[in-house]
Amino acid sequence: MTTSTMNKAVASALAAVMLVIGAGCGMQQQSAPAAVNWEEQYPGYKTDFYEAVNKAQFDEWEIPDSDPSIGHFMTLELENNQRLLKIMKDAAQSAGTTNDRDTAVVGALWATGSDIEARNAGGFGKAQRFIDAIDAARTTREAIKASIDFNRMYGYYSFFGMWLAPDSADGSRKVHYLAPADLGLTKEEWHSSIEETKTRVKLYEELMAQLWVESGASAEEAAAKVSSVTKAMRDLSGSALDQADVYNAEKTYNVHAMADLEAVYGEAVPMDHVYKAYGVGPEDTVVIEDEGLWKAAAKFLNEADPQLVKDYIKTCLFSDLSTMNTYDAFRKVSENHRKRLGLEEEKSFEQNLAGQINNRVPFQCGRLYANAYYDPKAEADIQSMVDDFLTVYAKRINGLEWMSASTKKEALAKLDAITAQIGIPDVWPQDQYEIEVKMPEEGGLYIDNVLAVQQAEREYEFATKDEPVDKTLWSDAPQTINAFYDLSCNNITLLAGILNSPFYSGDATEEENLGGIGMIIAHEITHAFDSSGSQYDSNGNLRNWWAQDDAKKFEELGQSVVEYYSAQSVRGMQVDGQLTLGENIADLGALACVSAVAKQRGLDLRKVYAAYANLWAEEVRDEYLANLVTTDSHAPGKVRVNAALSATDDFYDAFGITEQDAMYVAPEDRPHIW
Repeated sequence: MTTSTMNKAVASALAAVMLVIGAGCGMQQQSAPAAVNWEEQYPGYKTDFYEAVNKAQFDEWEIPDSDPSIGHFMTLELENNQRLLKIMKDAAQSAGTTNDRDTAVVGALWATGSDIEARNAGGFGKAQRFIDAIDAARTTREAIKASIDFNRMYGYYSFFGMWLAPDSADGSRKVHYLAPADLGLTKEEWHSSIEETKTRVKLYEELMAQLWVESGASAEEAAAKVSSVTKAMRDLSGSALDQADVYNAEKTYNVHAMADLEAVYGEAVPMDHVYKAYGVGPEDTVVIEDEGLWKAAAKFLNEADPQLVKDYIKTCLFSDLSTMNTYDAFRKVSENHRKRLGLEEEKSFEQNLAGQINNRVPFQCGRLYANAYYDPKAEADIQSMVDDFLTVYAKRINGLEWMSASTKKEALAKLDAITAQIGIPDVWPQDQYEIEVKMPEEGGLYIDNVLAVQQAEREYEFATKDEPVDKTLWSDAPQTINAFYDLSCNNITLLAGILNSPFYSGDATEEENLGGIGMIIAHEITHAFDSSGSQYDSNGNLRNWWAQDDAKKFEELGQSVVEYYSAQSVRGMQVDGQLTLGENIADLGALACVSAVAKQRGLDLRKVYAAYANLWAEEVRDEYLANLVTTDSHAPGKVRVNAALSATDDFYDAFGITEQDAMYVAPEDRPHIW
């Protein structure tokens, strides 16, 4: 695992990539005059609104053999992949002669990534010397020293790693965070009782054994090593935070001095080398997000046989590098991925490579996309929507009967400070440092080029560790279909990729845009006041700004949301109301806000709710659904629609829902917060 993936405060993860093509003025349009006979158009909508509204879409869709699901996000991703492929191939053609650094980096990665013969011959490339150092280690301490060097240089870790991110207590400064142990899978996956998840765990163990064989071990030796390592991972995971607690700053913001690490790790971790490698001293601050796992990992390092520790480190390393070293290793990963998600066939090598490169250098790809396709004319309209929702939200906060005046003042100050980042960034992170990559004719190797990217990012990260946090730098690239709220910046980001139909369109009605991008905007604003966001103030700092009685009431209201969603299930798979709490609060708050805006404007709420239901339309394989309900902080699409609408009072008035309808929930059982 790489520490660079852990420093994003992204509350809403809509995993996919898509380039935006144009947009227009959506919220200013008049509603379509045509009346809708709801019983004829959507029979059964009072029984299952989600299925009724999306039936025609479901009848049309068929999950591609190489994908775990199909939905609007996936449809846009498939379309976007073709643009990715073209831009990367074009970049490879001119990478050796261009002066454009984005083209040179993307082109070199594509050219070397496509060079299968060189990849197979090159093996682990520059990473081999770290593998050799681990093999040569005689003690756990020596093995950890080698892994520290690898982490500091490239960001990957097994038992010890550090990264820099904004300090939760003071978002203007950076602080070191500790990565205590790579568990391979999540705690919930290791201990799941869901059969599909148990199968995923077995397939993970199978893949790790295959990667050991790929590195030169015999099948018997690989099986024995992986059996011991995965047992250790499973045992350690028992001490880790539950996935739901990862979003609770009260449990994750644990401030220590670096000297505390030495007291816990003892002789297992060479702290003198830590101080030298990361440029820190005993009195410097380090935040440990999972203290239970940290202490369990330290105990393991001090008690386990050094050979097991070395095998654990190498297993993590093989996993981290498996898609960038040999083509044979990549094929094993791809086939295992197919099985774990229940796919009929693998994605093509080119599709997978394009996805990898987009993940490795997202902002380089993003600027090439923006230059070729992005039209900024939607930005003013989206900003206008944001402003309208902030105004409505202020009225709703002022009207809350359960919140005192002092807490309302703080909440309104935070709301007033929220800003929006829309479309593409003004400042691009890759302009802050140089990346040296090589084309095949220059002796370039794919894994070495990827490591060069990682190294450049890490050098910049630590070279600027004492500088204030640069809040102009975005944490996600613009081509991504995503929107998110950033805790430390108190802002929302609406990336270019999501400014596209069905989320937003200049040709859509006002109701359609309100139920689409409007819901997404209101959802992200509500994240500022969900179970996680509510712990941070207007400056993005972790601070308790709640009156004591209000905090208690908010917790009680949150618990009602947990209990409400924990009663939901899809195909017999239970939703984890605690894990999905933050996202559910955001959905409920967004629906309340959007409903208020629609009523103010005299819009047809039924069309708004239908657009919202279509937003989350998806067909999902059982294997993938099992993974989502176990690890995802979002409820499945069907629950996000039906459960949220059934908790929204305006939904009953709009459609005449009564006690005789399956969509009905008694008023006293409908959770409300914002």
